[in-house]
This record gives sequence, C-alpha cells and structure tokens, in this order.
Amino acid sequence: MRTTNSRRRHRRLLSATAIVVLTAVTAGGLAGCRVEKRPAPPYPTVEWQGAAPTGPLESDPWVQATRDFLEAEAVARNINDFSIPELVRTAGRDMRSRAARPAFDDVKQRRRPDILPGPTPFLPLSVTPNFRGDPDRAAVRGCRATAWSSEKGEVPSQLKGHGVEYRMERLADGTMRVESSSSVPALDCADAMLPVSLFAPAPEPSDVTDVKDIVIAERADIDPPGK
Repeated sequence: MRTTNSRRRHRRLLSATAIVVLTAVTAGGLAGCRVEKRPAPPYPTVEWQGAAPTGPLESDPWVQATRDFLEAEAVARNINDFSIPELVRTAGRDMRSRAARPAFDDVKQRRRPDILPGPTPFLPLSVTPNFRGDPDRAAVRGCRATAWSSEKGEVPSQLKGHGVEYRMERLADGTMRVESSSSVPALDCADAMLPVSLFAPAPEPSDVTDVKDIVIAERADIDPPGK
C-alpha cells in the first residue's frame, strides 16, 4: 500500500514538473513572438513654403520649443512611433500619449492612420512666462491649423485655424517641453495667416493596419518622477 501511495505521489510530482516546464516553454514562445520595433526612417528636413515666419514672438525660446514639438509630433504620427527621442525631448509623456490617439482611433475604425505633410501650422499670439508664479512654466497661445492630416498626407487647399494654449515646462537640465494643451475658443483665428512648412522628402502613406505596430509612449528617463 505504501508503495502504491509513493508511486502516486511520484506521478503527481512528475505532472507538476511537466506543467511548470510547459508553462515556461509557452511563456518563452510567446515572448519570442513579440513584434519587434521597426527601425525609424531618417528624420526629415523641414522646408518653409515662402519666407520663414519672423514675427516678434518667433525668437522666444518657449515658442521655439513649441515649434520643435509640432515638428516631432508630426514625424512621430507619420511613422507611428511615439517613443522617438525628438518627441521625448519636446513633449511630456501625457502629450506623447495624446499624440498617438488618432492613430489608434483610425486603426480601430479599419482605416490607415492619417499622416501630416509637415508640422501642424501654428501662429503664436502670446507667451506668458513665469506661468502661475513658476519660472519653469510658461503658456504659449496661438492659432493652430485644423484638418491638417489626411490618409494621403495632401496639403489642404485652404487652412483654418483654432485657438490653442500649450502649457510648457522646463526640466532641470534646461530642456523645454510641451506638458499639456487645451483649446481656447475665445481666440480669433478666422483670418490668421498660418505659416506652412513641409517635410522633405514628403512622408509616405501609412502601411499600419494593426494596433500592435503603433509604438506607444512609454516613460523615459528624462520624464520627471510621477509623470
């Protein structure tokens, strides 16, 4: 009887061991099936259509940081990679995540993600440094183009703008980034002349049809604690 019980215990141990091994192999197999991040294409250059904007605010560092963000945001959306260093340096994690939402929405609707022919046109109207009493914060308000992106990345024949405010942050190393943004309907952008710049070379239409091919915005070393 003891021999029979010993054999039963031995078989149970073998079964448990087999389950552990099978689980490990299965987990390893699933890990091996993860889709690898595709290499990012060369970062495009930007060419102004006509003269580059020379308004009184263009030399302001906060405005320049905003334009850097708009450029990096457009590149990230065109390649569906929201972890590129250019975007990390110009946008907080929340803004990087928000930039990815249109791509996810497009794929969920069985559409290819829209692309942008260049950075979203933006005309700065005001800069508020020392925002809310913090020397490392600022608010940049202006008119941003609507309907700038499309499935083929065509330049719209007419541009319309809407009011927007970018909340900016300066990190400990001096890096200036867009922390958040919000619409400002009170801004009059009906007759705003939005400066336009385009990518060279022009971006190719997206070939992404699965959300797994969209590289999400994960936390980066540059992000402050808790963000």
